[in-house]
Amino acid sequence: MIRLLLFAFQVTTAALAAYNFVTAMWGLPGPEQLPSGPRRRPIRAVIPAHNEQEVLGGLLDDMERQDYQAEFLRTVVLADRCTDGTVDLATGRAEVVERHHGPDGKGPLLSWYLSQDPLTAGEALLVLDADNRVEETFVSGMADAFDAGYDAAQAYVDTSNPDESWLATAGALSYWASNRMVQLARHRLGWNPDLGGTGSGFGPEAVSVLLTAQESLTEDQEQSARLAAAGLRVAWLHENRVRDQKPARLGVALQQRARWMSGRRQTRRQNRRRLVGAAWKQRSWGPIDLLIRQTQPGRTFMVLVAVGLAIGALFTDLLWPWWVWLGVAAIQVVLPMAFLLRERVPARYLVRYPLLVIFGLLWVPVRLTSARVRGWYHTPHS
Repeated sequence: MIRLLLFAFQVTTAALAAYNFVTAMWGLPGPEQLPSGPRRRPIRAVIPAHNEQEVLGGLLDDMERQDYQAEFLRTVVLADRCTDGTVDLATGRAEVVERHHGPDGKGPLLSWYLSQDPLTAGEALLVLDADNRVEETFVSGMADAFDAGYDAAQAYVDTSNPDESWLATAGALSYWASNRMVQLARHRLGWNPDLGGTGSGFGPEAVSVLLTAQESLTEDQEQSARLAAAGLRVAWLHENRVRDQKPARLGVALQQRARWMSGRRQTRRQNRRRLVGAAWKQRSWGPIDLLIRQTQPGRTFMVLVAVGLAIGALFTDLLWPWWVWLGVAAIQVVLPMAFLLRERVPARYLVRYPLLVIFGLLWVPVRLTSARVRGWYHTPHS
């Protein structure tokens, strides 16, 4: 029995590592450029903001510089129970809608707002965070995705503060690698990329996922699952970037990651049946791929498992040879570097690649304890 269980565990571990390696390869070629559309679609950009007077001004500057025709663009700041100068800062530069009471979280805020002011026919909704910075072509790039027939779109989530601390650098490296290994790869395979929580766009049909009551602590993962289950297509816009602040302090990073992991667990539990059903109905592997990504352990955890099996193989013949598992561990460690090089990440960040390994090790104990997280955590920005 022990031999059979160990064999099944090894097969599962090796198969998962191989699956991630093969699917990531689709992210190596360059991104495809969507054709420019008429760019006359009504677009509403909403910015949830809870006490964000320190950072909101930069994004409002960016929205005022958009090359999209002003008559088709509305910018709305959702001031959520603010006690600072957020409302005063936004007044006169954007529409301001205040919420004084209600549950925590971006998901409930968006649902509340859209119930008050629903979209008009053909209108699309963009969701940005107050600390974001975007280029002047951001809105027009999102509009092109809708005009190309996509139901939703996700911009490339970049980093505005990669040099603020070693944690911010590691966070930036993680996003730069996964944007190509996961997001671009899924787009090229014809599957949906993940929504990123910011820089997301929702067309007339896709916006319905924002009106449904939120069931988890990670609204982006929940929205991704609902879009996939409904058979709605999400575009990945690799050249359309939104920059946000990555946590620069350990305490902030730990609390943010614990909420993410708890929310992912909730989303997986609540949506696994509908994702499996959607895959069967749509005759598509995409929903199953999303379920795998929401279920599997992180890359660093996979490295630890592979190293553990390699050590164990030195003492028992119940495991595959040690060199097999060291090879699996080495591929897990080295593979992101290939995508960082393909992404043309500057050398001054590539030499700090070991920080990404340390970054991953921090999340192993967080993953084990995140099931206890029940409340929303608002990430502070500066």
